[in-house]
Amino acid sequence: MASNYTNYRAEFTPLNDGIVVDLSEHADALTQYEDISALLSDEQEQRLVQYVKSAMQMSYDRISRRYDHWKQADRAHDVYVRPDATSFKEKAVIADTRAIADTVLTYLMAALTGRNPMFQLEGLNRKSRKSSAIIERLLHQQMRRTAGEARIAQHLLDCIRYGYAPTKVTWNANTRSNEITNFDPRRVFHDPRCQWGDWERMQYIIFSDFSSYDALLQTGLYPKLAKYPSLRNRLTPPAGGWDGHRWHQEAGRGLSIDPSERNRRENGGSFFTLGDSRIVDECWIRLAGYEVNLPQLDHLYMVVTILDEGVVIRAQLNPYGRQFPTVIGGLYHDAHKTYGQSLYDLLLPLHDISTWLLRSRIDNVQASLTNLIFADPTQVAINDLIDRNPHGIVRTMPGVEPGKGVFIANVPDVTRGHWNDIGAMSELKQRLSAASDAQQGMPTAEGGVRTATEIQRLTQLGSQRLGVLSRIISATSVRPMVRMMTSNIQDFFSKDGSIRISDGDSASAVSSMVEDGYLDFNISEIQGDIDYLVVDGTLPLEPTRNAETWINMLKTLNETGMAMEYNSGKIVEEAIRSMGVSDLDQFKIGKEQQAEGPTPSQQMMLMEKARGASVQPQQQVENEVKKGNLVPIGDKR
Repeated sequence: MASNYTNYRAEFTPLNDGIVVDLSEHADALTQYEDISALLSDEQEQRLVQYVKSAMQMSYDRISRRYDHWKQADRAHDVYVRPDATSFKEKAVIADTRAIADTVLTYLMAALTGRNPMFQLEGLNRKSRKSSAIIERLLHQQMRRTAGEARIAQHLLDCIRYGYAPTKVTWNANTRSNEITNFDPRRVFHDPRCQWGDWERMQYIIFSDFSSYDALLQTGLYPKLAKYPSLRNRLTPPAGGWDGHRWHQEAGRGLSIDPSERNRRENGGSFFTLGDSRIVDECWIRLAGYEVNLPQLDHLYMVVTILDEGVVIRAQLNPYGRQFPTVIGGLYHDAHKTYGQSLYDLLLPLHDISTWLLRSRIDNVQASLTNLIFADPTQVAINDLIDRNPHGIVRTMPGVEPGKGVFIANVPDVTRGHWNDIGAMSELKQRLSAASDAQQGMPTAEGGVRTATEIQRLTQLGSQRLGVLSRIISATSVRPMVRMMTSNIQDFFSKDGSIRISDGDSASAVSSMVEDGYLDFNISEIQGDIDYLVVDGTLPLEPTRNAETWINMLKTLNETGMAMEYNSGKIVEEAIRSMGVSDLDQFKIGKEQQAEGPTPSQQMMLMEKARGASVQPQQQVENEVKKGNLVPIGDKR
């Protein structure tokens, strides 16, 4: 049987020349990081537009399979009730799924952003220690000023709700600050050919957004808009439009306002207009040199922005070098999948069952309140049964005994046990999410009142499970995000700066530079190799993160006579760090003070040490003699 590969050595003629767009004539402008959108010919512009459209379509065909599920997750998270709902059944929605999601979000926020400064950095060499301390506080200042905590909270919420949290990290030259931008996952289209977490292999990622013309102009990123004023008028997109924009135009209605819909305003009566919303697709792309007819270059990292599905308003080299300014987060990391799994993926089936149980209970109660009545119209007045008079009188025909001619069919209560079933569903949700009643701040009375020790242990075990998620998110999302922001500060900070430093909040590396509560620095002092310290992801409930654990350890060592075999000072330092104090160097005694001799407290410690060393347990003495560390009195060895 002949192989299908026998002719692979034969000359192959491609269907095209393999060139996406020929940009060889703009090589000089490109290498100078200039925007060449206004220099493109009609053919060049349309080839770029078609490339971005094809890339979006490839991603949309795969990610759109998740849209219906995400819509259900939105409804569960929002405890959504239709505005036109009239019956109690339609308004009945189980809300504990939202409570569980809020609990997990609270934990992650405490673990990932609960430090001061928010992001702790370390210099990878001796020279960058001061740089890391400065940038650490500069980042903290920027996050506070730009509501960065809220942006990170939204990022984590998207991880919980969708399992897919695309977030853009850019530099705003006007504010001289980093910007974190959250995107609805249905507006982001990344290369589906790479596996989850392997984002460096992506060839493209597209952010689809809506904006007014004036807002685009004010960014300063699109000089082509000023060159062609006719672009102020909304363009008519090709027939049908891009599939990637349809969700917000069609299925998304009801959950959010569709900004792409034309502004229907009356003509006249106003001397100005705010204008319509414009569709803006921003594509960060990696192209091989031969794909743009620049074979001398291995790769080109570019950003291409399309207006209204047809006009290129930005085309230049990626100002952030060889990385896309984006972070894609997820809750449950699985490198063998294209898209991550969310918490709602686990909870939605149980949520739907719980909601059905509640609604069927309401149906049963309503049926029991409106019992079926069988009446003989020849014996009673039917109208008296339908329209009850204030006195409750039901007229009967002459000679008919009271109660005759009417039969009431009682509806049995078959849903009495549904409340227990709903409670079982809620317990299963907590097991899946590790969000116990104790972690939600609710009493745990199941099976009797639990002791404080039991509650603490159960909460500790749940925290360990959530701690794993925190560490993964810290390493896969927060770490690259902080690295990007650090690089942006080092690359784009063009002027010397100043940081407000609170009392007692300056590290020893920069304490000498603080004057009148401010830290002044120049550009050269923020350079160097700096890395983000990944958080352990656990709250102080974990034994090794609890100061009490270290204090008990010291007590045990002293009671057993083993204190002399361990560095007590190191243990004390670890206990203090677990209390939240990260930089102890600023509190250490200086060389001048050391030259003056021991302080009264140090003298007391030395006396206690000497007192403790004068008498040792007999067993310990014998052990030390066997080791050869002690020689008995009178021994002439």
